[in-house]
Amino acid sequence: MPDPSLLKFTLAIDDFDISLLPPEAQQRGTPAFREAVKKYLSTEFNRMGGWNSVEVDNHLIEVSWTPDRQPADPLAQVVEKLNRAEYPGAITLLRLFLSDRPNDVNLLYNLGMALSDTSQLDDAVNHLRRAVTLADDFTNARIALGVALQRQGKNADAIVALTEAVRRDSKNSLAHRNLGASLGQAGRTEEAEKHLRQATVLDPQDQQAMFGLAETLALLSRHKEAEEAYKKVIEINEYGNIAELAQEALRKMAEQSFKDRAVGGLRPDAIMYCLSAMEKFEKMSQEEVKRIAFEITMKGRTGLNTNDPNQKYQLNSLLGNFSGLNLVCLMYVAFKSIAPEADVGFDLSKEYAAAKTLYGEKEPH
Repeated sequence: MPDPSLLKFTLAIDDFDISLLPPEAQQRGTPAFREAVKKYLSTEFNRMGGWNSVEVDNHLIEVSWTPDRQPADPLAQVVEKLNRAEYPGAITLLRLFLSDRPNDVNLLYNLGMALSDTSQLDDAVNHLRRAVTLADDFTNARIALGVALQRQGKNADAIVALTEAVRRDSKNSLAHRNLGASLGQAGRTEEAEKHLRQATVLDPQDQQAMFGLAETLALLSRHKEAEEAYKKVIEINEYGNIAELAQEALRKMAEQSFKDRAVGGLRPDAIMYCLSAMEKFEKMSQEEVKRIAFEITMKGRTGLNTNDPNQKYQLNSLLGNFSGLNLVCLMYVAFKSIAPEADVGFDLSKEYAAAKTLYGEKEPH
């Protein structure tokens, strides 16, 4: 009588990711390849406990496994691999498990997600479509399908899938966020803003959604709202690529606003701030100037309001109260002294040149 606890899995040789094997064993059909596959899979199944046997021929891999716990939960180990971004190993195991449970929507979903994240998009879409067909109320699978379709360049199809996800689960922030992104890509900016805003309401800590909202508001020329959204992006997490993008956007907005207020191509207030900075730094050492420059740089990570004349900022490295524009001018002049080629992200070259003329063509040091 067959052992009901014995599970059998199969995988075509061509579906095994050879990157999991040592370089000298990656040639399919060789004894070294067969032995390396057996060793790799035996190790993986040993980690899950129980008894296993692996057989490999020139066309097929067969794994027999009797778990030591019932019911078996093979997905747990795979999810750990996915969390560590170990995609080749996770995908291999998911393909094996799916051979025994072809209608398991969780396996289909996780495999589809992993394939999508590794740009195997046709295969990803096929598995995610099957998951949605088998479980049409599986909202996250529908969202993953929409994302894979968008990555595939089929944005119209992605909008259809994501619109259905929102219809079925209006409280799902990921559905709103990804639908907003797809609508924005299609040029449907006002609709995109609505869904991205809803995503930030449902999950105020979703940095990607907040950044998408900020970008969309900027496209709609709602600059004050966009500025506030960019600042919230940085408040959520001031480190990482998204925060850097938000900081760069804030710098560009501040610089554009600065230019819009210029008279005759120059800002007189910026000229005077630059002149004052030159006079201050003339009496300081390079180390003192450097401390001031780097402190302002760090303070500017969350944005400096260069349009507000109020002196609401303070520094540890320099006494006094400063406006946002005053600090930017101090930073600009400081970097001209300590690192002349550095790009501080704010163009004050004309105002700086005018201040130098007033200063008597004397370089600060």
